[in-house]
Amino acid sequence: MSAVTTSPATQILDNRGRDCAAGFVKLLEIMDTLAAGETLRILSTDPASQRELRQWATRAGHTILEAEKSGPFWHREYHYLIRKEEEP
Repeated sequence: MSAVTTSPATQILDNRGRDCAAGFVKLLEIMDTLAAGETLRILSTDPASQRELRQWATRAGHTILEAEKSGPFWHREYHYLIRKEEEP
């Protein structure tokens, strides 16, 4: 992970200040509204998101285009850009 960039996203889920589980339902709701090829940017402060989002994306068949972190350890943010893939 490196410094945060700002690639365009179709939608944004700001889950900062909450754990990854708290935003998961919203994540699923948003992904259901996206067409294949559209993207979702996720903003998080939960370090577990690094593992949990990768595992979910692999199981769901979506692609993580960006996974970046910024800020000092005590105030770190994690930013992801996920592309929705065609459903099988």
